[in-house]
Amino acid sequence: MVIIMNFKEALKILNIEEYEERIINSNSHGELFHIFDYVKIAEYYKNKDKDISWFRERFIDVVNQAEEEWDRPESIFQHVLKIL
Repeated sequence: MVIIMNFKEALKILNIEEYEERIINSNSHGELFHIFDYVKIAEYYKNKDKDISWFRERFIDVVNQAEEEWDRPESIFQHVLKIL
């Protein structure tokens, strides 16, 4: 049996809970496939008992860069994990 954590738990592990609404609303077509990416990375680090403390700072750096440079910066939340 595969147990997948929920999205809120993933955000807590990644220490980015305050971005929940922005992540959910980032796709202009209402697609939510990118949410699974956050769950996958959180599960990986939790299951491997690996240090994830670096994630928050890098995540915020990528979001800030998109806000400065992208035409539609809210879409960064669909791509941030690929960028990292």
